[in-house]
Amino acid sequence: PPQKKCPHSLNNSGKMMQHSWSRGNSAFALVFIASWTAAVVLSAFFYHPWLNIDGGKLQFPGFNWIQATNAGGYSPPPWKFEGRAIYQLHPVDVETAKKYIPSNLNIVQFAGYTLGGFYLANYTDSPARGKKQFGELVVCAGLVWNPPTSCAWASHIFVGSKSAKVHGEREVGLPEYMADFNMDDRRPGLRRSWTQFWKSKTSSRPELSVISGGSEMMKVAIPEERRGWRAGFPIAMRLPSFSGYNKYEKNLLTYSLDLKSRLSLIVPGCEVQVPKKSPLHELLRRRPLISLCFEKLRMDVEAPTKHDPALTFKNVPFKFLQKQPQSSSSSSSIDPTEPTVAILSLMRTSLQTPLHIGLRTQYIG
Repeated sequence: PPQKKCPHSLNNSGKMMQHSWSRGNSAFALVFIASWTAAVVLSAFFYHPWLNIDGGKLQFPGFNWIQATNAGGYSPPPWKFEGRAIYQLHPVDVETAKKYIPSNLNIVQFAGYTLGGFYLANYTDSPARGKKQFGELVVCAGLVWNPPTSCAWASHIFVGSKSAKVHGEREVGLPEYMADFNMDDRRPGLRRSWTQFWKSKTSSRPELSVISGGSEMMKVAIPEERRGWRAGFPIAMRLPSFSGYNKYEKNLLTYSLDLKSRLSLIVPGCEVQVPKKSPLHELLRRRPLISLCFEKLRMDVEAPTKHDPALTFKNVPFKFLQKQPQSSSSSSSIDPTEPTVAILSLMRTSLQTPLHIGLRTQYIG
């Protein structure tokens, strides 16, 4: 006898086909989402500015809030920093400075010396990705003419942030190195004397050790944080600097930073200990000239621009503050063997005019 068809067989087949189609769509959607997610993750890994050796940038059009526009994950300039810092000037032999300053730049010099020193900062807020708080040590080999003023030339920069290191060397052309900043409260540090700058007794102050590559670069005594009237008077400063000529930037760059802070004098200066094996020894072996403390520091750093090195030799306002031709008949009343006398004479001559060497300062009432 003929088999009777189930009245619900067609409906059952349709439902089965519908379920199969739904499962297929779901599987396709999951595969598509997984593939898209994997592509985004791999793109972020290979093109993230922190990891890409060419400083590549991960950009999503229309999503500026997740866009990393500079190496190291920094936001667009100006780059803003906050914290406290110490700036201490040291005389540097010109022959020593020439080891770190490119030969096509005109060094500010007098009696065989130029102005170097170090800038030590503890940033409590910064544009660095991830670790906003970190330490920075900038060692300057000397001053280079940028008529009518001059710019500092950094020979070594040690930072405690990977993001800051990548950004500094790739975007600004700076000689950046990773370092650890370790504080020791038990060792003697800042020497205090209101009558003598160098010869004084040593009192107990914390010391900061800067260690890079497993070796100690230097050790410096840190004065205690100053508050109220002891923090000094408010100022605004604009500090121009040169950079470039590293493995990422083959040109000379110039950039400026606008600094607002409360400024005070550190007397008699910060005790500095530099091991003889440290590359900083020949730059910081002379006695300090002046030491400044910056409390409530706010700093805006502008993006660097290319600069013609030939301009460092043109229109120099003080011809004697550069390399002079040798002359047997010329004589000087300044003893070239005493760096302090030579550098103080350089500072006195430069500050007698509105053209301040290396910086422009404005007092904020």
